[in-house]
Amino acid sequence: MVTEKKTILSVGLSLSKSDELIAKFSNSDYSLEQIKDIENIINTENEEIILVSGEDLNLDLFKENLKKAEKADKKVIALMPLKDMDLLISNFSRPFFDFCLPPHDVNEIFLRIINVMTKSSQSEKELIVIGPLAINQESYEVTLDGEKIELTFKEYELLKYLAVKPGRVFSRESLLHSVWEYDYYGGTRTVDVHIRRLRSKINNIKYNFIETVWNVGYRFKINNEITGIKKDEE
Repeated sequence: MVTEKKTILSVGLSLSKSDELIAKFSNSDYSLEQIKDIENIINTENEEIILVSGEDLNLDLFKENLKKAEKADKKVIALMPLKDMDLLISNFSRPFFDFCLPPHDVNEIFLRIINVMTKSSQSEKELIVIGPLAINQESYEVTLDGEKIELTFKEYELLKYLAVKPGRVFSRESLLHSVWEYDYYGGTRTVDVHIRRLRSKINNIKYNFIETVWNVGYRFKINNEITGIKKDEE
């Protein structure tokens, strides 16, 4: 079975460095493609990495290409034109940004690519996104339309348990067993109370995330169903 290679785009890369990288990538999961203008890929959804090179020491062009790469919302590896520069400090907080100092050794570039791709994979596993709702499993934070929602730990655990399997119906008994992990004093009524509290925090005039399946339990709606709110459900 042939594995499809991941595309590494490059802008401003010298011919000699391009040849070195093509040779390095020949037996890897990556391929190199030269582009003239980053703006051409701003609206694409492919998960490319962009190598932004400053080898020609044209600092203005280098800065402009970095801005375009950020606008394209792609993973970026900057081949720094100089060893001592302050212009990239603002980029250090970006999750998928890395850089190489001169002389831009191809082995280091290759390792930087692997590092950025690995961070990307881990981040995707840590973040659950369903429509406008995002659940960060690393920080235990939940946001709706970019605004943080304050949840108790059990509310968070219940929401996450439902959200990782959207569309699947869970009985109150199974939720109690899976989220509370023991026969909680008060029985399945505890689940109803927490569901009601969750709805009061994440449901609003635009969204209705958690649905009651009568005589069975609850389910988290799949992405294209999350719209419009009905009367209070329980």
